[in-house]
Amino acid sequence: MDGFVQTNVRLPRGIVKWLKEEARRNRRSYSAEVAIRLERSRREQEQRERHAREGG
Repeated sequence: MDGFVQTNVRLPRGIVKWLKEEARRNRRSYSAEVAIRLERSRREQEQRERHAREGG
């Protein structure tokens, strides 16, 4: 698994339950669901920051 690091993160039970349900609905593993959602959030933040720098 090059490029991946195993971590332990404490999350509220409700968030874990929701993420697991979403992973099942999207036919992904829990880990994949978390990674995809974090990556999406990162891209959106970078876009907002780029937009702000460009005078958006």
